[in-house]
Amino acid sequence: MDNRRQRDPVLQEKRGVLQSFFAFIKRLFVKEDKKLSVLEEEALQTPAKTVIKNFFRHKLGILGLLGFIAILTFSFLGSKLVPINLSLQETTLRNIRPGYNYLKYPTQLVQEGVKEISSGASFSVGLSQAGNVYVWGTVPTYLLEGFATSVLQVPEEVQKANIVKVSAGDRHILALDDRNQLYCWGLNNFEQATLPSKLQSKLASTPVAQIVGGELYSAVLFADGELFVWGGTMGNRLDIVPLHCQGRITKIAASSNNMALLLDDGTVEVTGIQTVVKQVPEQLQDGSVKVVDIVASYRNAMALDEQGQLYVWGDPEHGMLRIPAYQGQIKALAAGKSNLAVLLDNGQVVIWGDNHYKQLELPEKVQSQPVTQLYCTMFQNYAVHQDGSLSAWGNKGFIFGTDEQGRDLLTRVIHGGRISLTVGAIAVVISVVIALFFGMTAGFFGGMTDNILMRFTDFVMSIPFLPMAITLSAVVRGKVSEMNRIYMMMVIMGFLMWPGLARLVRAQILLEREKDFVLAARALGVRYHNIIVRHILPNIFNLVLVNITLAYAGSLLTEAGLSYLGFGVAPPTPSWGNILQNAQSLAVIEYYWWRWLIPGTFVVLAALCINLVGDALREAMDPRASEK
Repeated sequence: MDNRRQRDPVLQEKRGVLQSFFAFIKRLFVKEDKKLSVLEEEALQTPAKTVIKNFFRHKLGILGLLGFIAILTFSFLGSKLVPINLSLQETTLRNIRPGYNYLKYPTQLVQEGVKEISSGASFSVGLSQAGNVYVWGTVPTYLLEGFATSVLQVPEEVQKANIVKVSAGDRHILALDDRNQLYCWGLNNFEQATLPSKLQSKLASTPVAQIVGGELYSAVLFADGELFVWGGTMGNRLDIVPLHCQGRITKIAASSNNMALLLDDGTVEVTGIQTVVKQVPEQLQDGSVKVVDIVASYRNAMALDEQGQLYVWGDPEHGMLRIPAYQGQIKALAAGKSNLAVLLDNGQVVIWGDNHYKQLELPEKVQSQPVTQLYCTMFQNYAVHQDGSLSAWGNKGFIFGTDEQGRDLLTRVIHGGRISLTVGAIAVVISVVIALFFGMTAGFFGGMTDNILMRFTDFVMSIPFLPMAITLSAVVRGKVSEMNRIYMMMVIMGFLMWPGLARLVRAQILLEREKDFVLAARALGVRYHNIIVRHILPNIFNLVLVNITLAYAGSLLTEAGLSYLGFGVAPPTPSWGNILQNAQSLAVIEYYWWRWLIPGTFVVLAALCINLVGDALREAMDPRASEK
């Protein structure tokens, strides 16, 4: 007992010293409000948490990350939601400026009552019961082509006249007033908006039965059965009307290259170039049946006989020859560029054909309420209801405009981004793997191994990248598939981009291999590859990660440059680079700004966002960033 009592003061003294020491440490590192101090907080955080915290202090880095996520979502998720048809080309819609107002008709037209509606490539013209003309949509862009006036700008003399008929061509409009005066405005590159002198003399003496605005041409059918066609008719030969038809025509149905003629005896003839539209069913030509109405799409025609029987002929694409089942009597026929439709006596609309521009997606009101008038135009459709209201469906427009082939630029930018981002990512992965192998092996082993690997690195660095990529692309052009060509470009970029990173990794390894933890691992007999991968690589990963982001931005620009020069991803497969390819033309830069500005903006934004992320990561991985 005595010994224990003698030892108690010693133990108590030691406990007091320890308690005082811990109290001192507590006062040093813990604030009075009991929150963790900076030093304690940093001590409790893992390096990864510290880097993340430092990264999110960098406002530009956050902005770059959000921007890059948005671009990835736009490209990869958008490509799933918006399919692309690589074979689709619609030259009628070529070089349409951005706009999404094709179906936004004026309310005044509805108030005055709809008498007639016709549509062109990106606009529509409506005629009210009061004889007023209204035009809406987007102005097509004219490139060094003659035009009388903007198609959306109704001439003053038309505004003052009492118009009784209107018709829209692809980029021009025709209007006829109650005095048999014909007005034309819009694109005039083939003089389709200029009245020939012979036509003017005929207008002065003969009433007009029908006017037609076609693609680069115009036509007038007079009440005496004579047809007059002018404009761009050299290729489609529409001006060559059979002599036995002149004076007997009661109605015309026009397409791009053909014109179906309904004669006074109920038979049908087709003029124009030799296409499937000219293969008229025999019973429509020999008088077996009497046709009362005809319409025509791009490569199809449809006729209705006096018994209510439908006849469709032409191209079977998009199911144009398959007439849907319907109940009721046919009241009227209608046709768009790639659609056919009928209006039944019960007010129902039956439409079939291509649905690329949502022409088949009838509005709920059209399905539920009877229709009295149906207008199927090029790609926009309109229906007038019993109460006078108007429904519209079909092509609403193109948010990013169209290219020289009439393809939707928004769709191509979405899918082009997926290609460009993927090519850049895979190329960077390949280059990083090679750079790590060469850099870490050379730096860790040194000596002859270092000398051989670095001399090979110097050799690769001396290879001019662009000439090599262009040469290989030219050699394999036409010999491999498009996808294999894309894979080849990824590999070429990956195998030629790694030397710079390999040198940086080697320099860092030379520093790391002399540190104590590496020497300790060697002394313990840890295998060399385990030392390199498990002990050294984590310590240089910050350098690698920053260079990955910077290299990714560079690979995006490289792919865009190669495709821009015509040696990367080849059309019709889109990439941001080959979308920019046509911007080499001064006319495109001056007139069709959306074709180079929009994809160019995406390339710049993607590279900028990645560089901002890389710069933020570099600062976040800097130990001094934690002291700020």
